[in-house]
Amino acid sequence: MLTKRQIKRSKFFVFLAVVSFVFQLGAPHLVFAAQQNYSAFERSQAAVFDINEIPVEKNEKLFAYSTLGSVSLPQENESRVINEHWLTVTAYSSEPRQTDRTPYTTGWITPVRDGVVAVNFLPLGSLVRFPDMFGDKVFVVEDRMNVRYKYRVDIWMPTREQAKEFGIKYLRMEVLGPRYPRDYVLKKFEPAFPGMK
Repeated sequence: MLTKRQIKRSKFFVFLAVVSFVFQLGAPHLVFAAQQNYSAFERSQAAVFDINEIPVEKNEKLFAYSTLGSVSLPQENESRVINEHWLTVTAYSSEPRQTDRTPYTTGWITPVRDGVVAVNFLPLGSLVRFPDMFGDKVFVVEDRMNVRYKYRVDIWMPTREQAKEFGIKYLRMEVLGPRYPRDYVLKKFEPAFPGMK
């Protein structure tokens, strides 16, 4: 027997599914364009469809601008800061006692490498920078920390000695936009230890 709260949640999820289905039926050109543009971005190509050239009604065009208009992969030298935090920053290495049974794989199922950070409060694929210590070097959020460290950052280092030498620091972190998709990260970056699992 379901409780009133469970029934209410079920109705809400059914409503969301119906709205999503109706949107896909009513505006298939937007769904198709978004899918084609995402595929092009993964291959580091220009967008296939320009949102201004898709014939849509006035209300749909407003929605399209908010959802598709800002989708793009950042360039190597692009540095658009969207947020800034002062955080405790530590380091970790590929050891089972510091990670889990798969020390050479991140929480995003990507191989470890220079430029990987573990952060709990940002989405995976987010780009961050620590300008006071690393200058313009861009790090990608590909791993998670223990849940008790909500506002903390862990930078991956190749060896335990380097991680210990880094220690604990209080640094300014800039969050850059937009995010990298996982497939793009897998194709673009070389793993630190090829062949390790």
